[in-house]
Amino acid sequence: MPSSHNYLFVSDFHLSEGRNPDSGHWSRNEDFFQDAAFARMLAHHVGLSQRPSAADATRKPWQLILNGDIFDFLQVTSLPPEGAELERVCGVARYADLSGNKRGYGLGTRPSETVWKLNQIAAGHPIFFQALAWFLAHERHQIIWLKGNHDIEIHWPQVQQRVRQHLVSAYDDWFQQAIQSDGEAPLLPHHEGLLSQLNLEEVQTAVQFKPSFHYQPGLFYVDHGCQYEPANAFQDFENPILPHDPEQIELPSGSLFVRYFFNKVEEIHPFADNMKPMTRYVTWLITNAPSAFIVFLIDLLPRYLLALWKTKKKQAQDVWRQMRGQTRPPVKQSQVAQELWEDVLAIQTQIQARLRRSSRLAGIATAASLLFFLGVIGFLLVAARYFVLSNWGLTAVYLITALFSATIASYLMRVPDRVVDYPYLLWAERAIAAMMQRRRDNGALPVRCLIFGHNHVAGLEKVVQAGETPLWYINTGAWIPVFRQEDRLLRGDDQLTFLRLIPDKPGASANIPELLEWLPDADQPVPVKVFAQKQE
Repeated sequence: MPSSHNYLFVSDFHLSEGRNPDSGHWSRNEDFFQDAAFARMLAHHVGLSQRPSAADATRKPWQLILNGDIFDFLQVTSLPPEGAELERVCGVARYADLSGNKRGYGLGTRPSETVWKLNQIAAGHPIFFQALAWFLAHERHQIIWLKGNHDIEIHWPQVQQRVRQHLVSAYDDWFQQAIQSDGEAPLLPHHEGLLSQLNLEEVQTAVQFKPSFHYQPGLFYVDHGCQYEPANAFQDFENPILPHDPEQIELPSGSLFVRYFFNKVEEIHPFADNMKPMTRYVTWLITNAPSAFIVFLIDLLPRYLLALWKTKKKQAQDVWRQMRGQTRPPVKQSQVAQELWEDVLAIQTQIQARLRRSSRLAGIATAASLLFFLGVIGFLLVAARYFVLSNWGLTAVYLITALFSATIASYLMRVPDRVVDYPYLLWAERAIAAMMQRRRDNGALPVRCLIFGHNHVAGLEKVVQAGETPLWYINTGAWIPVFRQEDRLLRGDDQLTFLRLIPDKPGASANIPELLEWLPDADQPVPVKVFAQKQE
């Protein structure tokens, strides 16, 4: 049966507060600087579908799948101005009446607070919203929006509706600019047949928000991927509210780490979150800014651990309330057959357990490495004391001890890298592929692509045996700078990667899927270069 649409998949843009429209300055927590490139990528593909000489398979409307972490609500840390706006958002008119948590780390996850954070993102990224709106202005184009661990608050219906409203107003802004362009070549071209305005009711139909994954029988299964990693997994991803406070979102330990630790780090070093793996930044910090490392260690880390302890305590209390029947567990809102949903949940649980065992070892190694680093500082201070006293023997002993401790600390610091590098999404893909094979044996339609995001590493892997229907693991990577040494051999720090599926293109079912990288200078995509997977 012919496909009704062609498909574009992207993930992990991490838009936060962007460029301040009043000062012209960028937020120090911002990671996404590719608004114009994204707009041109969409314009290129809309142009493909409208080209008179294009094949019938290409001349179809596009469905754009935004696979999670498009926004980064965790990194919006500013506050509404005091007075009426603060009272409307938070219920108090003065900063002094806010909780210390919000004053120090930004707004929480309540619907009104998230809507305000979304407004900040839209103000700082006008071209991004105009690009989405312009895309929707073409007949039968659609957007499927999945949430991730950094934009889990898209769960709120109020936030979803506000996204649609921003798209309507962004189109108005673009249209006014387009008709007054004075002949300048626009990022998003104006042509005959485009609407003069978007209708909110039509946008509500064209922009769909999915509670978990998106499954197109016979074509693809797409899932952000955070639920396979324990630090970023939610107890109930479809309905991630706190049982004791249904107007707040549950935050896993990884989100707490961003809120209470890494946002403060990025205020000092905006590039910190882009260095992969994270221990590479820690090594850079110890080497280049040891005083900042000590501040982070004795100030920020305890605050994160305190927040984590309070969260775990509340989770334990919620479990106790449920056991006593005082609260009800959240109701599932699955969009697919319950049996498929249960199979996916079982796979997530298995992989989480596998990673959790390794993470405990990594946590112990990290704690031990920090103790050894503190020991290094102590031994060096003692060695300096004996050096002043001209006691050369003890000076040498403590220097050697400091060197030995530094060697051990350096080795232990590498242990978490191994956990970070575990191909858990590939494990998930293989388990889901096996599950899909069982479902196919029972008469279900097979899929061609299992698509993930989350880990910011573009990937393409064929995982079925020769002779079977080709099935591919694909990771769409990220559109933010990633300073990973291995990837620099194949492409630059800016990896503008996406997946393009044209299901009815001749040979599409047998060919390698089009995992592409957008080249802004060339204004066109090229195939992504991907290394083979490491042998496990």
